[in-house]
Amino acid sequence: MDLLGALAVMADMALGFSAGHGVRATYIGMCIARELGLPDDAQADQFYAALLTDAGCTAWASQTAAAILGDDMAARRELFFFTDPTDPRAVLKWLARYMAAGERVSVRLRRAANFAMHGREFMLEGLQNSSQVAARFAQRLDRSPGVQEALRFAFERWDGSGPSGRRRDAIPLVSRITYASIFLEVFHGMDGRPAAIEMARARRGKDLDPAVVDAFLALSTNEGFWQGLEGDSIWAIVREMEPDSPSRYFSAERLDEAAKAFGDFADLKSFYTIGHSRRVAALCESMAAEIGLGEDERAIIRRAALLHDIGLVVIPSFVLHKPQERLSEAEWEAIRLHPYHAERILSRAPAFSRAARIVAAHHERPDGGGYFRGLFGDEIPAGARILAAADRFDELTHAGPGHAELSAGEALDSMGRENGRAFYQDVLAALHSGLERAAVENGDEPAPVPARAKEKVRTAPTPLTDREIQVLRILATGASRSDMASQLGVSVHTVRRHIEHIYTKIDVRTRVEATLYAIERGLIA
Repeated sequence: MDLLGALAVMADMALGFSAGHGVRATYIGMCIARELGLPDDAQADQFYAALLTDAGCTAWASQTAAAILGDDMAARRELFFFTDPTDPRAVLKWLARYMAAGERVSVRLRRAANFAMHGREFMLEGLQNSSQVAARFAQRLDRSPGVQEALRFAFERWDGSGPSGRRRDAIPLVSRITYASIFLEVFHGMDGRPAAIEMARARRGKDLDPAVVDAFLALSTNEGFWQGLEGDSIWAIVREMEPDSPSRYFSAERLDEAAKAFGDFADLKSFYTIGHSRRVAALCESMAAEIGLGEDERAIIRRAALLHDIGLVVIPSFVLHKPQERLSEAEWEAIRLHPYHAERILSRAPAFSRAARIVAAHHERPDGGGYFRGLFGDEIPAGARILAAADRFDELTHAGPGHAELSAGEALDSMGRENGRAFYQDVLAALHSGLERAAVENGDEPAPVPARAKEKVRTAPTPLTDREIQVLRILATGASRSDMASQLGVSVHTVRRHIEHIYTKIDVRTRVEATLYAIERGLIA
C-alpha cells in the first residue's frame, strides 16, 4: 500500500486537502464494501480504486487556472464538493468569489458570462479527463481491469448526470462506493459525523446509490467505525485492510514505473512542465555515467529526477504559470518549499527513501544560498548536485512563464557563469560532455556545444505520422483548436480531423490522455 498511499497523499495535496483524505476515504469505502458483502476480488478492486481515485486530479488543473484566472485548487474544490450546479444562486455565489478575482470588472463579467454558458460542459470534461488519466495510471501500476474500469467511471452519478451519463446499475458498484466515500470523508472532515450523515440522506437516490447510502447509515450506528475513521492510526488501519491479492505486491523492478507515474502526475500541473521530469531523468543518468557512478547510484538518481518536482502539486497552477518577477512574496516562498513537500510525500514510501534525500536537496547551492534547508558545500548529496544542474538546463532550454527557450549552448553559458556558486564544476563538465556524446550518437556534427536537441525524440514505437506528432505536441500545450490551426497553417476543421485520427490511433478519449501518451513515448521534444 505504501507506494499507492504516497500517491494518494500527493493527490490530497494537489486538491488542497490535508494529507490523509484519500486514505480516510479508502477506509470508508472498504467498510461499506464489507457491509455490502462484496467478494474478496471486488474488495481488492475497491481498495486500490479508492486510493487512486484522485490520481488524475492534476489533469485539468492548467485548464481550470486558465479559465478562472485565479486559485484553481480552491475554486475547483468549492465547485465540486460544495456548489450545487443546478442551483443558479449557488453558482453565482461561486462565480462572484472565484472567477477572475483581482481582475478588472469587465474581465470578470466576461469570464463569468462564458462560464455560466459553458461551465457545466467544462466541469464534466474536467472530470472525464481526471477519471481517464487515473485509469491510465492504474494500468501502468499493474492494477486489475476492475480497478481501471472503476476509475474510468469514478465520477458518475446515480441519477445519470455525470460525465458519461451512465446511471444506476450501469455504473460499476466499486465506482458508486468510491464516489460516495470521497464526499462522506470531506463532509465528515468539515463538520463531523452529523454532517456526513445529513449529506448522505439528502443525496440518497440523487447522485448517491441508495444501497451504498444505506450501508453507510448502518455503519454510522457503530461507534467502532467512527473511532477507526477519527483515530490517529488511520494509516496503519487501512494498511491492514489491504486484501491479500496478486496486486498487493509491487516488485522492485517496477519502481521506475512508479517513479514515472509520480513525475507525470506532477508535470501535468502546468502546460510548461509536460515531460520535464522524464527529460531531467535522462540528463541525470547521462551525467552520472560521465562522472563514473555505479549502476545502483545511477538508478537512485534517475528515480530522484523523476520524483523531484512532486512537491509542486501543492501550488495552484495559476501561480506556476506566473513569471517569477510577478510572484508575491508568499507565492515565491510556497514555491521554495516544494522540496520540503516532496520529502513529506516520499516519507510515506520507504522504497524511495534514498531518492527522497536527493529530492529534498535539489535546489541547494554550493554557496549556501539554496533552499529549503540552506545546505552548504559538501553537505549537499552528490545526486542532488547532478539533479540541480539537469533541472536548470531543462528549464532554460524549454519555454516557461515569462521566458523563451534557449539553445543548449546559451543555457550552458548561462549556467557556467554561476560555476562554484549555484553549480559544481565537475557536474557542469559532465553535463557538457554528456550533451556532446549524445549529439555524436544522434548523428549531429561534433561541436564544442550542441546547438539544440533534435526535433524528433522517440523512445517507444507509435502509429502516428510526423504530422500527427506535431499536432499532438501543440495539443499538449493546451492550445485551443483555433490557435492550433493558426500555428499549423490549416483550418480548424483540419485540426479537428487530425485530433480525431490521433485519438483513434492511440485509443484515447481526452486531450490529457493524449498528452500523457506523448509523455510516455518521449514525443514531447
